[in-house]
Formats: sequence, C-alpha cells, structure tokens
Amino acid sequence: MPYPDQDTPDPEEPQESEQAATARYLDLIRAVHTEWDDLESAGDSSVQLSAGALSTIKESVRADARHGAHVHMPPTPAGPFTVSELTLRTLVRRTIDAVPDARALRTTFEYADAESSASSGSSGSSGSTASFGSSARSRGLPTRASCRLSARLGTPDLPALADEVRAAVRLACETDLGLTDLTVDIHIEDLHAPRQSPAPHEH
Repeated sequence: MPYPDQDTPDPEEPQESEQAATARYLDLIRAVHTEWDDLESAGDSSVQLSAGALSTIKESVRADARHGAHVHMPPTPAGPFTVSELTLRTLVRRTIDAVPDARALRTTFEYADAESSASSGSSGSSGSTASFGSSARSRGLPTRASCRLSARLGTPDLPALADEVRAAVRLACETDLGLTDLTVDIHIEDLHAPRQSPAPHEH
C-alpha cells in the first residue's frame, strides 16, 4: 500500500506562517489594550466620554428615577404588559382631581410579588404588601392604593366625598389598566379654599 510523502504537511496542524501571524495578532491586541489602559489611567480626553454623552447618560438616569419601577398589569389577549409607577400615580392623581371638591395630594401602592404576577398572571387579589421579587426595578400587580387628598373647605359630606373618590379611582384603574381587584383606601388629610373665579373684565 502507498505511504504518504514525509514532506507533505499534516492538514490538522497549523503551518508555521499561520502560527506566526496569530502570535503577531495577539501581540497587537495586547498592545492596544495596554495603550488604552495607560491613556485612561492618565485621564487622556481621547478615551473619555464627551460632555454630550455624559449629559445624555445623566438625563436618562434621572428620567428612569422619575418614572419609577415597571409595574406588572393583568395580561391582555396579546400578552403581558407593564406600566411605570409614574403612569400609575398620574392616572390616580388626574382621576381624583376630576372629582368635584377633591384634590390629590399623594398616593402610594402595595404590590403582589413580581415573579408570581409575571408567571401566573394572577389578579393580585391576595392583598400582600409590597414584595418586589428579585428585581428592585420591577413590581407585581398593584393590590392596594392609599390615596391622600384635600377636600374643599365647606364640603357638606366628607364620607360621601371619600366614597366618590374611591369609586372613581377603582373605575379608572379597571377601565384603563384592567385592575379589577384593587383595594382603594382614602385619607382626607387637608382642606383647601374653593377656587376663585376670575373677575369679569370691565368694558
């Protein structure tokens, strides 16, 4: 049987030229990393973020802080969705302000566990207090809203006003977000003077 020529290179072994090229490539990469690290340590502006980039990063962080965590909502036929805590607070505040004689002051929420809400799509009716799952930037289904508000000075029936606000908040959350089991607590902690109508212009 024929034997292979001893001078024929083994295709499984890289040639010396390929090994040398690879070594030069790795040396180049190491040199680039070393140079970059040296420039960064020296504070060279060529490897620093520009003022515009830093401003954009800072603004995005501030915006994220304003919007708050992502809050799980009941899943829709198209799939699950979340809203920001800012969206949730804004909806409640505008709903309260739309009730005659009421003015929203502050609203806080309690949430179901974020992981169980995301996996099972439960309604959050267990009423558990804020248990935020594994992520500090994620909240489960809202289970309770505690609304603090101011009532117009001279409102004849404060309990009736509280009931009206509670019903309005529950309806808005159910209609806009699908939250059918949200418990709403109302605390009237202040009174405000009626808004003055602008004086008519004299002609």
